[in-house]
Amino acid sequence: MPYRNHMVPFETTEEPEEFRLKKTVFLGYTDVNAGSIRALLGITMKREYSDVNIPELCNARIAVELLGILDPRDKPFSPLQVWNLKYEQFSVILVNTILKPETCHHVCSWIVVMCTSRYTCCVDKIVVLSALRVDVPSSHVSSHLKRAPIYEKTINDMPRTKCPSLPGKSGMTDPFLSTLIQMVHVGCVPTCFLVVPAHRAWPGTARDEDGSKEVCEDLALVPRTYISQ
Repeated sequence: MPYRNHMVPFETTEEPEEFRLKKTVFLGYTDVNAGSIRALLGITMKREYSDVNIPELCNARIAVELLGILDPRDKPFSPLQVWNLKYEQFSVILVNTILKPETCHHVCSWIVVMCTSRYTCCVDKIVVLSALRVDVPSSHVSSHLKRAPIYEKTINDMPRTKCPSLPGKSGMTDPFLSTLIQMVHVGCVPTCFLVVPAHRAWPGTARDEDGSKEVCEDLALVPRTYISQ
C-alpha cells in the first residue's frame, strides 16, 4: 500500500497554551520487538502526562502494559501518550500500540504537526528510537563486536552522536518509520533516527533469549546520554 505524506487535521487534547512540547522530543513506538517503547517507558523522572485522542486509534489496544501496581502519581498507559519531563527540556512521545499500515500516516501527521505548530511547541529536534529488522551489508558489520551497534541517520540536521551511519543500501520494512521519514522530510523537521538491528521478540517481558533485553538496554542509554549533557 502506498504511503501518503499529507497532513491530517486533528483535535488537540488540551488548550494550545497549556500543551507544549519541549526542545528535544524522544519518540518510541511499537517496533519489531517493542524495544524503543519499552526503553522509554523505563524513564522514572517526574513528568506531566497528556493522552492524545486520534479518531483512528479509538479502538486501539495497548501493546506494552504496566506490570505491577500503578503508582498513584502516574497515569495508566494509553495508545498515544506524551510525557513532559518536569525539570528537563525533554518530551517523550509514546506510540504504544501496534499500528496498521493504513493508520501510520494519521499518527505520523499528528507528530509532525505538533512538532512544527507555532501554538504548541518550541521543538529543536526529534530523536527517534527504533529496534528494526534491517539488512545491513556484511561489509559494514565488524566481527569483533559482541552486540549489534546503534546506527544513526539524520534528516534536516547534523549528526548528534558518534554512532556509525546506517549504510545507504540497508533494507528495511517498517511502515511507521517509512511514513515518518517522508513526513519529516516534507515538514523540514530536524530528526535523528537511532536504530538497533533486532528481530521479532516473544510476547511478554524483555528477555535474553530473543535479544529484546539487550535492545532495551542499548536504547535506554540514549535518553540518559542526552539528559546528562
